[in-house]
Amino acid sequence: MALIIEDGTAKVDAQSYATVLELQAYAALRGRTVPAAEAACEALLVKACDSLESQDFIGDRLTATQALAWPRMNAEVEGWPIATTEIPRQLVQAQCALAIEAQTVNLLPVRDINDSGPASSKSVAGAVSIAYTNDGRTRNVPAVASAKALLRLLLRNSGLTLVRA
Repeated sequence: MALIIEDGTAKVDAQSYATVLELQAYAALRGRTVPAAEAACEALLVKACDSLESQDFIGDRLTATQALAWPRMNAEVEGWPIATTEIPRQLVQAQCALAIEAQTVNLLPVRDINDSGPASSKSVAGAVSIAYTNDGRTRNVPAVASAKALLRLLLRNSGLTLVRA
């Protein structure tokens, strides 16, 4: 199966921003490896694209029917407008970085809604006991620093989010 690549025309069936050749070149330049089989690389790119699609990008989707978040309108980076037919280089590179990591990391982990997460406890002289647990409001999401760095200028609020306790 050949991936359908978003080329800036707002395809209704696009599955990826990056091609297998772009992934292979990105990995080679960084001394990383990806599978030799094209189908395995395509699967990694789809996983990476799924992860990208969960981001809050600047601008607005170009059409209601496009499959992926890009192309976008009303988007600019450091004062420079991004053309509505452009797929930013940083987006393609971030997808490649995520695809490489997808070989060993689940980019979109799923946790049972009733799972409150890990807990630990501390006791002081047997009289006082304190237990810490994840209260279920947070999710453990893998941090892929290289992709986040590449996406920084393309995300609303530069990727920063406010968390109130």
